[in-house]
Formats: sequence, structure tokens, C-alpha cells
Amino acid sequence: MSKTNIENFFEAYIKSKDGKLTIENNIIYVTYSDTCEPETFTYCPNISRENKIPLIAPGSPAFQQVIRDCQETGVPCQIQLCPKENLETSIKHYFKDSKIVCIDCGKITVEQKTFNICIKPKNCYHKINHGKIMQIKIGKQEPVRYFQFFYSVTFHNKLRQKNEELITVWLDEKANVIETNFDTCLDIACNTLSVSEGKGKVKPDVFDQLLEVADETLQSLLRDKVALFDLPLSKERNVRLRAFEKRLKQERREHILSHKHDFDPLKWQNNYQALLKREEESYLTSVSVKLVNFLVINTCKVKFDVLLNNNALFHSSLVLGLNSVVEVTCPLCKKGFTEGYATHDGLYVCGNCVKQSIDSGKLYSKKACLSFDDILNEYIEQGSGFVCSVCRKRYSRLLEFKCSYDGSSVCIQHYDYCDACGNEKIYSKDNLSYTDAFEHKLCPKHKKM
Repeated sequence: MSKTNIENFFEAYIKSKDGKLTIENNIIYVTYSDTCEPETFTYCPNISRENKIPLIAPGSPAFQQVIRDCQETGVPCQIQLCPKENLETSIKHYFKDSKIVCIDCGKITVEQKTFNICIKPKNCYHKINHGKIMQIKIGKQEPVRYFQFFYSVTFHNKLRQKNEELITVWLDEKANVIETNFDTCLDIACNTLSVSEGKGKVKPDVFDQLLEVADETLQSLLRDKVALFDLPLSKERNVRLRAFEKRLKQERREHILSHKHDFDPLKWQNNYQALLKREEESYLTSVSVKLVNFLVINTCKVKFDVLLNNNALFHSSLVLGLNSVVEVTCPLCKKGFTEGYATHDGLYVCGNCVKQSIDSGKLYSKKACLSFDDILNEYIEQGSGFVCSVCRKRYSRLLEFKCSYDGSSVCIQHYDYCDACGNEKIYSKDNLSYTDAFEHKLCPKHKKM
């Protein structure tokens, strides 16, 4: 958290308490209407040490107390997401139709050239290859609401230090769990969306229904998190249980050797099982959960059309602020994709429905009629390439060889060399002759000699 954010947060906190904040010589004076003496704080560690004034900084006791107070007295809040610019410009930020520059992700340098690579679990944009966005047409807009439950969860086991974690559960208006990570989405849209305080109410019965689903989702998450928390403890737990069991058996042996008349083996066995079970239970991880806040997000779902420079038009939709990547449906295979290709035949398709000409390098959809090169196992445009003068089949220009005798075109399977000329000249197999005596291959010129 930057210093500016901390200052803004602390000032908002004092204002919520109906307090007044003034700063003189880097010392913060906070006064309330019901107190006479002001409280003093500071943002500077040096001043805090010299004057023994509470420090407002990440991890400081005073700042942690402010956080705890906010969590305990936090109330349901509501925000409204709106585009700062026009809607077309805001939507365009979700696409990349040029060189990728992912600011928040990784960079690598190869031969003094720097490349940006998106290292997030999901791409933070929809990638358009071999095409440019010409126009975005806005269609229907629908207001939608999402709900976020904030849970403070503490994991405790006597074999390791307790761990505190903030877990959020996202739901839509129909109480469906949303997988989208809101914070990640805001990183993409922070420059194009404005966040303001929203107004509205949530009916009690609706809240109870949402809370029930959120609690069930949290329980499922906690089972996995407890398993991860306990994973590094299993070895140490087994060692301690074996040591405890060994100590109990040692006590039993000592009782038997002491020849005590009041020693009851059956009673000891029952106590042994109870003690062993209690010891095992003492190593179980305990979890404490507290609902600390409830957030309502008001935004809108926008349907739109995108026109590319190859005259391809595709439809899509997104929820402003809550979509990290736009998914488009392929017109051929009808599957969604987040990286597509603008083809030479005027379509926008996914990577599985595209094919490329080996001759020109142009991209086409699978719907386009292209010729197939059997040798290269690649496509070429119809009418392009060349026709072999021997086998009469069409091939890519990459396989074309010119006969030195008559200039005819031959493929890689139907050319050869003259034994007299050597490897200096290429001939069509139709223009080579074979001698009966030595089975030599001769071109027309050496055949006459």
C-alpha cells in the first residue's frame, strides 16, 4: 500500500468517526467532538521513534487497530462502476490488436529486444491476430448486480504459527458463484472505469439466500485450505504421536514390573485408547471464521459488435469491470476462444479453424477452398503454385525445380542429374535417357555424343 493510499484511508476513517484531522510538522492531530485533548499520530517512522507517537504505517500497532475497528464495525457498502470515457473506448481496452504490452506482467530480453509476456492465470485481454479493430458498435445494455462476501478466516494448529486469511466469495443476483477475480479485473479497467458510491437496498430474504450459498461455498474452500495447511505437519504429527504412544507403553511396563496389586490391565487399555485419541485430536487444525463485510457492485452487461479491417464482424458481450478477458464464439466450430485470427476470406475464427498458405503466408479459415500439397502436407491457394510437367500434379512453389534442358517445371520427386554433367544441372526425368550397358543417366546433349 502506498503512502498516499494510507493517508487517504486514514483520513476517511477519521471522517467516518466524525473527527477532525490536521497535520503540523508531520504530526497528525485528531480531535473529536466529545473529547478535549487531541490524539496524535504520524506517518513518519523517525518522528514516531523520537516523540513516541503512534505510527500509521503497514504493520504498525496503531494502523492494525484501525483495520480491526473497520472490520468489526464495517457495514454493507455499495459501489457503482461507470466508464470514464465513452463506452466504445472502454470496451476496446479489453482487446489487443497490435503488439502486446502487458504492463503488469513479465518481460524477457532476447538479442537486445524486449518482449512482454502475460503471466497471469488467464490472459488479461482478448488477442486479435492479423487484424485491426475498425469500429465497435454498442448494442443492448442491461444493469446487473454482484455481491461479494468478505470472510476473515484464521487457521490454528499447535505445531505451527496461526495463519490469518481474507477469503471472498462472489455471487450474482441468482446466487450463482462467480469465478471471476474482481481485483484482477479492476487492474485492467482501472484507467477506464470510475468507482462511485452506489445506492440501493438488498431485501432481507435475498441476503439470507445469498449468505447461505456463500457459507456453503466457503465450507468447500476451507476443506481444501485446511488440507494444504496440514500437509507439512503430517510428518511431525506422526513423530509426536509415536513418541506419546511409546511413553504410554513404557508406563504400562513400569506398572507391571512394579508388581502393584491395584493395576488393572483392562482399565489401563481403556485409558490408553482415550488418551491416544485425545492426543490425536489435539493436533487437528481449528478454523475460526467471521463475516467482516458485504459489498454490492452495480455495473452493466454490454452486448456489442466488433468490425475488423478484413470486414469480419463478430458479436460478444462483457460485464464492465468484472471481465478480465472477452470470449468470442467461433462461427465455424461454435466454441468460445480468447485469441482469434482475422482471415483473408473475411472471417474471424479460433486457432483450430484456421489454415495458412505455405506460399503466400496468408491466413484462411477452414471454410475457404484451398489446394492441398500432398508432399508438404500444407495448403496453397487455388491456381497458385505450379503443375509438375511429369506427374501433372499441383505443388507449392517451394518444391519447384527448373529443367536445364527445356525450362519445364518439375517437383521434388521427378528431377534428377545427368551422370556426365554431374550435380551442376537439374533435369526433368522425362528429359533423361538411360544407357543399356552401364545404366547411366544422360541428358539430351550427352546422349548424342
